[in-house]
Amino acid sequence: MHKLFPLIMLSCVLFVAGCSGTTISGSGGGSQPTTPSSASNILALTVDGGPATARQSGYIYSNAAFATATICAPGSTTNCVTIDHLLVDTGSTGLRVFESEVASLNLPAVNASTSSPAYDCVNFVDASFLWGPVEQADVTLSGEVASKLSLQVISSSSTGIPSSCANGSTQNNNSAASLGANGILGVGLEKTDCDSPGGSACDPGSGLQSPPYPAYYTCSGSSCSPAFVSVANQVTNPAVLFPTDNNGVIIELPSVNVSAATLNGSLVFGIGTESNNQLPSGTHVFTVACDAFTTTLSGHTFGITDPSTCAGQGSFIDSGSNGLFFPNVTSIPVCSSSSPAGNISGFYCPTSTENLSATNLGVNGTTQATAFAVGNAEDLFTGSGTENSAAYSTLAGPNPSGVGFDWGLPFFYGVNVYSAIAGQKVPSGQPAAPWWAY
Repeated sequence: MHKLFPLIMLSCVLFVAGCSGTTISGSGGGSQPTTPSSASNILALTVDGGPATARQSGYIYSNAAFATATICAPGSTTNCVTIDHLLVDTGSTGLRVFESEVASLNLPAVNASTSSPAYDCVNFVDASFLWGPVEQADVTLSGEVASKLSLQVISSSSTGIPSSCANGSTQNNNSAASLGANGILGVGLEKTDCDSPGGSACDPGSGLQSPPYPAYYTCSGSSCSPAFVSVANQVTNPAVLFPTDNNGVIIELPSVNVSAATLNGSLVFGIGTESNNQLPSGTHVFTVACDAFTTTLSGHTFGITDPSTCAGQGSFIDSGSNGLFFPNVTSIPVCSSSSPAGNISGFYCPTSTENLSATNLGVNGTTQATAFAVGNAEDLFTGSGTENSAAYSTLAGPNPSGVGFDWGLPFFYGVNVYSAIAGQKVPSGQPAAPWWAY
């Protein structure tokens, strides 16, 4: 049985965390998948259906790329734990792990500007959320080390969570069973998870009269209030704390013809910093506004209309989303909530595979047409030979109102995707980050 996570993407809201068939063609250039390497800046990726405990229970997390991290108490090389099946998410920023995984480390708390321990909240477009304290650790990803990294420790408790964080939802993803992973490795376009700009909105020097939320809080007993947190203490993209290879990441996954039982690929740290992470000639670079570009599909345009407020239906590339999600402007039949595969109403079920094309446009004027296919999710999840797969190249579904085109993990199959982090130095001749390239 597939455990379905149709849109695991962080909200694209001003001041808060940045936005969780056939081979993708038409994406052009010299950006082609490479063979996984043992180099120190390359972290192994796997698309295998999720943690062993979930798989043993018969659940499969489709189209989710996972990696492993070693987390240590600051300054220690022995007081450490290794956590596998962290969801690799280019649509969010920061490392988030469960309290149960790191409790033995006794990690130090990170304080808000009030000198009280800071708590972090992140919301997802599917109305779920994560809540927990901010703590500090040394984190090793392959041969790269992010020292004194501020990360979110996901609380095992469901009490005392402020209503502005839950936002009316009862879906707290505070277990591996509900999240479908052992945590999230957010390696998106921003340095911190308060990204407007560079974390300044949540900083006590922002000039705002009150802290933006849902973002950071301090708590007294079960009562929590929004709080300012300095940029240095905010939940941080691990890559920016590497001594080198700290300006972005590349996701490399092989192509998929309809489905695959498992896939192996690479998360490469750095862009243009090593011989193995160069930006090939012919790669298309798309700069963004509010961490979004514009996608046009069937005459409908989805982009940011006002960069000053981030208004509009922005489109984005997000490895943390397990399908291609877009407004249903082509009238594709949606799956049933009572399908033999379960409630799969978050996906499309066309009578036959639909072949479509959309055009992406960067703020810098780069434009590129991309062909993609939309398959029948019920057939994929229940069909002979595909029912136990972890990877599906044609899995797609409708986006909620107000959200543009979400190029989720199927977009990455067979195409190297580069994410350049805002404020970091980029290769000579390239526009200032943030940007995506493929």
